[in-house]
Amino acid sequence: MGASIALIVPAYNESALVLPFVDCLRLNNLAESFSEVIFVDDGSQDETWRNLELAIRSLSNVRAVRHQANRGLGVAIRTGVIEASSKEVCWMPIDQSFDLAELAAEITRANRPQVLLFRRLLRNEPAREMISFLAHLAFRWLFGCDVRHQSGIFVVERSLFLENMPISRRAIANFEFITRLHRVTTSIEHVNVRCYPRISGRSRIFSLGTVLGSVRELIGLIALDPHLLKRRSPHLPESS
Repeated sequence: MGASIALIVPAYNESALVLPFVDCLRLNNLAESFSEVIFVDDGSQDETWRNLELAIRSLSNVRAVRHQANRGLGVAIRTGVIEASSKEVCWMPIDQSFDLAELAAEITRANRPQVLLFRRLLRNEPAREMISFLAHLAFRWLFGCDVRHQSGIFVVERSLFLENMPISRRAIANFEFITRLHRVTTSIEHVNVRCYPRISGRSRIFSLGTVLGSVRELIGLIALDPHLLKRRSPHLPESS
């Protein structure tokens, strides 16, 4: 059994990706790198939940929880953290757009800092890069935090997440959380990781509806927590 780290894996209508991800955990003994693995089915309307129930039966430290309706990536990660009992928490996308073994090696290595953030190397997807660029620009202008190239994947103490829990529901929750982290700690390390195409299907994070929803949510975040606005701190990273 690995260190006391919970791996959270959100999934929404990803029935085709469940088995490949679980197989990767099993074949590479990656599940044993974590004290627990928690899949969060975010209200899928396909066979995701059924496939999860079947796929994880033989893995003792792997379980799944389910939202009755789709609530967003940020909420799915939050649910996983609340469900976890480990000292630390992290998450990975189920689409294997990052190498699981590479991430697991960084997550479980000894003598790493309190917070580990993964920055993705640029991918050859101009549309997604443009949307990401605009989101990063908005966060830097509004909140004074540079989140460029952040994949959103983090490793933190569970208590630190709960104390600085993001209120956003969608993918911007990860940028919000990174901003909050930079307010409270300097013990942060950034690691560059390679980014790969999804092994199946298309990302829903970058659909028009999701982008417009994220814009509305960003406006709501400003209204709900105006203290984040331009409250610069010596903990904030410098531009590179």
